[in-house]
Amino acid sequence: MKRTLDYSCLFSSNAIMSRYLQGLLLEARTPDRLTIGIAGGSGSGKSTIAASIVEGLQPKSAEIIGLDRFFKPADQLPRYYSSHHGEPRADYNRPDSLMVEEMVSSCEKISAVDVVILDGHLALCYPRMRRLMDIRCFVETDLEEMLVRRTERNLAAGYGGGLDTILNYNRECVEPNYNRYILPTRAHADLVIPNGNSSGAVRDEIVTSLCQSILNRSERTIDDR
Repeated sequence: MKRTLDYSCLFSSNAIMSRYLQGLLLEARTPDRLTIGIAGGSGSGKSTIAASIVEGLQPKSAEIIGLDRFFKPADQLPRYYSSHHGEPRADYNRPDSLMVEEMVSSCEKISAVDVVILDGHLALCYPRMRRLMDIRCFVETDLEEMLVRRTERNLAAGYGGGLDTILNYNRECVEPNYNRYILPTRAHADLVIPNGNSSGAVRDEIVTSLCQSILNRSERTIDDR
């Protein structure tokens, strides 16, 4: 049976978190390198959490691989029909939006760093990608909160058009495909990390516990040699 540690355990005992993480690390594929997958909706804060993990793992070396780099070219992306535009538009929120073979092949390559983090909204969607991961995380944020963040981010970056275009893309594509494809992958997660505006303390506690468990594992591995 698949084990998933929900953040509610922190309200009962930090020891549960520690023991659970130790168990995951004992099952890691290799003794001296780890691969962490981080999935969640657009605007959930995956990349921010990935960066926090990298910082918390110092002095260990870590690399973040953003899976957005494996999106298909725009003319090869799947389409959805936009009633706002009255025509089919590119869809970046489906499992077939990415070049899966290229992504898996690239992520399978041995890295020289201690920890590899695979960061992408569909990271847990593909069985072959999940098999590469020693720890699978899902970043959980209220959908409306994610959409607000996504809108503000894209407006600030000048990406995705004006406000009306972004809001309609959220409604017609991002929201339904989050519910259809991304949210169900929560069931594949070993860790569910909350990242709402009111859950910062719990998020930080989980990230700290994860990093400390990895660092402690490294110390035990050295002692066993």
